[in-house]
Amino acid sequence: MTVKQLISGAVAILLLATGPAFAAGGDIRFASIAEVEVQQVNTRGEKTLVRQPAVLLKPGEIVIYTNSFTNTGQQPAEKLVISSPVAANTEYLGGSATETGFDLAFSVDKGKSYGKPGELTVPDGKGGKRPATTKDYTDIRWTMQAPLKPGATGIVEFRARVK
Repeated sequence: MTVKQLISGAVAILLLATGPAFAAGGDIRFASIAEVEVQQVNTRGEKTLVRQPAVLLKPGEIVIYTNSFTNTGQQPAEKLVISSPVAANTEYLGGSATETGFDLAFSVDKGKSYGKPGELTVPDGKGGKRPATTKDYTDIRWTMQAPLKPGATGIVEFRARVK
């Protein structure tokens, strides 16, 4: 899997549902990156994890998708919503999406509808439905609980394993 495949499959969409930031347009600066954690050893033999851009990944490797945003406007941004698909050939790692300050929802139908984990179902292959698991998630949506003040920044992120 190449970086181009990872990024193109995980470019987040930013929506401002209402409020001054939506009316003004272009008041939110947004970026999305895909990274991996690599263990490094310093001169004292201490091991640390550092993030590096995801380049060429193998099955089983974990990718960290980070969506960062800044309110560059003069007014608070109301009802900020960030949606990010889970890239093709990866599967969401349960519990890895950041939640602090956000309402978190998932989709199993490529973003057509969203719900909480216990509410989602998928076809069971026998004409019925079964509860969805994290492996079924196709998209993640974060809805900010409070307005984003002018000049404020934030990030949301999640992890996925390459299939």
